[in-house]
Amino acid sequence: MLIEGEVRVKIDEKLEDKLREKEYPLQFAILKKSIDARKKPEFVYRLLFDVDDETAKKLIASGCRVHKPVPDIEIPSVSKSLKVAVVGSGPAGLFAAYTLSAGGVDVVVFERGKRVEEREEDVQRFWIERILDENSNVQFGEGGAGTFSDGKLTTRVKDKKKHFVYSLLVEHGAPKEVLYVSRPHIGTDRLKKVIPSIRQFLENNGIEFRFSSLVVDMKTSGNRVTSLVVKDLLENEIYEESFDVVVFAVGNSARDTFAMFKNTGVKMAAKPFAVGVRIIHPQRLINRMQYGKYYENPALPPAEYSLTARAGNRGVFSFCMCPGGVVICSSSERETVVTNGMSNFAREGVMANSAIVVQVFPEDFGNDPFKAIDFQRKLEKTAFVAGGGNYAMPAQNLMDFLKKKETPFKKLPKHGFIPEIASARVDCILPGFIYKSLRKAFGYWEKRLKRFVSEEATVIGVETRTSSPLRILRDEHFKSLTFENLYPAGEGAGYAGGITSSAIDGMNVALSILEEYC
Repeated sequence: MLIEGEVRVKIDEKLEDKLREKEYPLQFAILKKSIDARKKPEFVYRLLFDVDDETAKKLIASGCRVHKPVPDIEIPSVSKSLKVAVVGSGPAGLFAAYTLSAGGVDVVVFERGKRVEEREEDVQRFWIERILDENSNVQFGEGGAGTFSDGKLTTRVKDKKKHFVYSLLVEHGAPKEVLYVSRPHIGTDRLKKVIPSIRQFLENNGIEFRFSSLVVDMKTSGNRVTSLVVKDLLENEIYEESFDVVVFAVGNSARDTFAMFKNTGVKMAAKPFAVGVRIIHPQRLINRMQYGKYYENPALPPAEYSLTARAGNRGVFSFCMCPGGVVICSSSERETVVTNGMSNFAREGVMANSAIVVQVFPEDFGNDPFKAIDFQRKLEKTAFVAGGGNYAMPAQNLMDFLKKKETPFKKLPKHGFIPEIASARVDCILPGFIYKSLRKAFGYWEKRLKRFVSEEATVIGVETRTSSPLRILRDEHFKSLTFENLYPAGEGAGYAGGITSSAIDGMNVALSILEEYC
């Protein structure tokens, strides 16, 4: 019988010793592992025991419970020939393609960017030589924007497919702890191996990947998409190809695709998003803030934080916190600066960073998503100029940011960013309502978090790509409200935020297609 139970282990204790003390079996699997740092930090384990009926009774009497396994995902098979295009090879696109292929569908994946190996070269060229490829960069290419990130898998989505997503990632090289830690992450170093492994598996199962292939238009007839118009970026040639079904799983930086949707009449709506800055601190400071006097204990991982505040009717919050990571310039358009956070699996860097962003509402732009995109782009261009016009990210000491004064360059940190930072008035780059909201939030946190608001913190601008400013409208069957065989999916479509929720949304879209044609 499968029984699960909780065990709390102090940081100076061994799990096996605690099991002996509680008279629990020493053979187990870990279902979940988290850290409770409210007082003295301790590890909290949820363990699975496979025991006989007599032992099960004893465990249940001691507070354990019968384990309820996660049900398997049933993937239906199509009953007729079906040719599907998946546009985008990020998490939504990859997991949609995987699910469709498992159901017997012929799938072609179009990706404007390049394979991970070639994409890595383009990103490094951008960071070192400042030569930006607008189709192969931190935002665009195999694996999506998440390939150059912390590889966070945390999500608020409650869906049994989450375990399926984690299991597939582990099968292709993600750390096994992804299956049980409370805040799983893969790290950019591991993701760059996991993503190609998944692609090679899909290719071996008949899926065709076309990289450097930008979908520039789609032909329609009535309420259906009949074909896609694709530009081969390597050959500089344009061709047209017909499909029965089209899944658009682009990221939130695919602004030209959104413009194409507008020109084709696809129904879209503005949605809330958030903009702000990246903040960096020494990782030791964050460790001390979260772990107290135990912050140097080697058993504890680099500490994380999650912050929220209110500034009038707007929420202000931390986003994509990267322990031991770096702030990266992640531009996808020339003469713009966009920030993001990235770290390896080990999170071994000396600095911690997180976005601190302010809610932006559709009403701020007359409910026009393209005015919201213009707002983002203007901020990114202003940051580019403020940083010196060479993709250096504008930076300012946090206390100077709050006092609205310039920071001497020598006062800025020497580590924690790629490629470089430049001293600039970040407070002047931001619109007034964003700056005032951030200032109010920092004032709130200063009273509650020791050292977070201090001379050791630096803000870097600008964080604009937290989520899509628009939503491609779809019905309960995941179909576009405009074209019945067009399925918007993932983060760019406005239905996900992060690797896991995007992958789940891609699967849900694919399952809906399979159910219709099975």
